[in-house]
Amino acid sequence: MTGYQIYRYDSITPYVDAYKKTPSASQGMCHLPIKVYIAIAILGMIAGYSAALCFGIQYHNFSATTMAFISGVAATVLLYMHLAFKKGKMIDWPRARFTCYLWAGWVTFVIAVIGLTASLIYAGVNHQTLTTKDQIFEGLQGENFWITSVWFFMLAKWTSMIGIFAKRYLNATLIPLSKTPPSPLSETSEIAKADPTF
Repeated sequence: MTGYQIYRYDSITPYVDAYKKTPSASQGMCHLPIKVYIAIAILGMIAGYSAALCFGIQYHNFSATTMAFISGVAATVLLYMHLAFKKGKMIDWPRARFTCYLWAGWVTFVIAVIGLTASLIYAGVNHQTLTTKDQIFEGLQGENFWITSVWFFMLAKWTSMIGIFAKRYLNATLIPLSKTPPSPLSETSEIAKADPTF
């Protein structure tokens, strides 16, 4: 939950009803706590950056290296969003920032899906393999687009999560009040004159 408590106004008094808290955006479709989402994003960062090093140094597959690094960056952005929500810093964010994250996430998702499809087609047409020969992964050496397609998929996953959580956190931080607080009646209003209990 954020550092701030978000409440709805009571319909009878001008005070906040502490028993009708709004649902937390940190509990999503799977109803996981925000700490689990943070841990998943950290694992995504570690996987992306370590795979970028591995495929760049060991296998010289620079397309997979690039996509793994960009996937790690996307996981880092998602981690930043989770931490900003958890610490309550999103309360101060303008709506345009959420919109920017939302659009950047979904546009990058579409580009990643196109790259995934193109990588799978290219690897299939050129008969690339993942086989071993004498305990050497010769199929993985050099540019292998089967592996690149895996990292396009990971990029698509992280960027779609950026889009989903940008929308979810926007809704959580900009929740409209269900009812406006009652305004005090002036002594000269017709309702106050008709009913002296006001």
